[in-house]
Amino acid sequence: MQYHFSQNAPITEEDALAQAADMGLHTIAFDEITDEDESLHWHEFDAVAWVIDGTGAFADADGNVTQTSPGCRVDAPAGWLHRNLAGPPVRIVLGTSLPGEQWTMPIDKDPADRPEHLTV
Repeated sequence: MQYHFSQNAPITEEDALAQAADMGLHTIAFDEITDEDESLHWHEFDAVAWVIDGTGAFADADGNVTQTSPGCRVDAPAGWLHRNLAGPPVRIVLGTSLPGEQWTMPIDKDPADRPEHLTV
């Protein structure tokens, strides 16, 4: 399962929210606090995330670590296996293909529960 990462010029929260809306995505802006490395997981929705402020890192299912900083963008399909790594708070704008009220719990889903159609 492929995701796309790009490092761009820093972006404002307002501009990231506008870009997500133009893409037809449902948006939320929040401070992500990751005190310890997360377990590998996936989400049931396609997502685009922009880093607004702060630095962090995530790892994909192969263990490849990507550092994040203001201006980076991650485009991830539903089912993408990843984990956020411990670090300081990061301000994120997240656009998703499903509105938040339709997300099922837990949001971070166990890899063993990933449907076959989301593994390709």
